Amino acid sequence: MLFRAVICALTLFWLAALDRPASAEGCDRTITLGAIEWPPYTIWEGDQFASGLDIELMAAIFGRAGCSLHIIRIPFKRALRNIELGELDGMPTVSFTEDRAIFGHYTVPVRDEVIGAFVRADMVDEARPPSFDALTSTPLRVGVVLGGWYGPAFEKARTDNPVFRSRIQTFEDFENLFRALEAGLVDVAVNDVAGGRYVAERTVGSGAIQLLPFAVHVNSVHILLSRKTQTEADVATINNAITGLKEDGTIDRITERYLPVALLEKFAGQQP
Repeated sequence: MLFRAVICALTLFWLAALDRPASAEGCDRTITLGAIEWPPYTIWEGDQFASGLDIELMAAIFGRAGCSLHIIRIPFKRALRNIELGELDGMPTVSFTEDRAIFGHYTVPVRDEVIGAFVRADMVDEARPPSFDALTSTPLRVGVVLGGWYGPAFEKARTDNPVFRSRIQTFEDFENLFRALEAGLVDVAVNDVAGGRYVAERTVGSGAIQLLPFAVHVNSVHILLSRKTQTEADVATINNAITGLKEDGTIDRITERYLPVALLEKFAGQQP
């Protein structure tokens, strides 16, 4: 069972628990982050309590930096708008884009996000493509969630290869995607590795779904901070906290409770 450190969406004080070094430069203010529902990274219980990998990471990072942390539930696009307007301090673990960098500071990477390909456990070995290129040239039907980003290789194949594009089916959410995979409506589900494992286990059952041995996309994710509320010095403090938590193994230890770090490292080296 995943460790779930329940965090109230009120101001959080983590300094004592994380034993922040006395020499650390604190931000001496409350930082408000907006987060969506995205298991197992962020798991909301109503609008008041959140847990999950990213919540634990944010608590560790901002605690090390000396900040008080306030987390609210908010839709993704509204959060971006509020960051641009200075009505929200930031968001946890988002991908870098040039457009967002205009109004937001990006921290150093917090973790890697890996997109993988899932199949039913009963698929025979001979039918399992060994690489993304092999997947695009097979007759297998591929399922994705509508509106998701699956990396440049996937988008290029979808644009340039009409046969591959015709085999892609879209679903409204993660649960429907994996139910379709279980039912045989698609042969492969392309999804975030941690999120896919989490949803598949709860939707289909443990052991019924397996990962193919390649990554569709590997992407570093960062904390996005508003340029209107956060200074370069604030960002440097957060960056120092992230770097320190990586060096002392804290980020890996938190990640390991949700997804084997060795698995992430294996897939990270197989970017198409």
